[in-house]
Amino acid sequence: MVELIKNNKMSIGFAIIVFAFGLLGIALEILRAIQSSNFMGTIFVTFLYFTTQSNLLITIAVLLFILKKADSKIYQYFAFIALINMSITAIIFHAILVPYMSQINLIQHVLHTINPLLYFIFYFVFFKQNLSTNKFWISLIYPFLFLVTVYVIIEPIFGNYLETLVSDFTSARYIYPFLDPRNYERETLGVIGFNLGILAPTIALFSFILISLKSIFDKKIY
Repeated sequence: MVELIKNNKMSIGFAIIVFAFGLLGIALEILRAIQSSNFMGTIFVTFLYFTTQSNLLITIAVLLFILKKADSKIYQYFAFIALINMSITAIIFHAILVPYMSQINLIQHVLHTINPLLYFIFYFVFFKQNLSTNKFWISLIYPFLFLVTVYVIIEPIFGNYLETLVSDFTSARYIYPFLDPRNYERETLGVIGFNLGILAPTIALFSFILISLKSIFDKKIY
């Protein structure tokens, strides 16, 4: 088992599988946009989603791994951020967003279940992590930037357009229901309390646990 994990051809082969599914997820999103009545609008909304961005990150991450461009410290950070992003994508989708959905189709399974699972396996089994546990905070960078972008750029500038474009989704201007102050009893304070008081610490703790488990795993393998 250890030899299979350390086998370069095996690791590259699995990375190619992850890359293929990453491309599949993106292709399905583009196909969905083509089939819509407003291609440009649908594409615009699609690439605002944290899910789409996270799937792009893992696709780029495994591509760089395949091309043997994974030796730098920056790549270590990038790969870890991609791991946490995809974990957030899977957990939030299944725990928070599914109740708002009438049905879950193939594209949702690929983006929110299959790809997170494949990348998780890639990261833990075939990728050697060189990060200390005190670097867990790196995982908060992308979600923080995403939140800032939503409240500073997306909602103020594109909010009305998004509500028109996705008229059947009441929280469209905030991308996700849990980012919409109107869904909280205390509105803005509720958003701050959930995202900074609950979600951020949970992500930080989750990141610390994953980076610690991966370090323990690597010490036994490499």
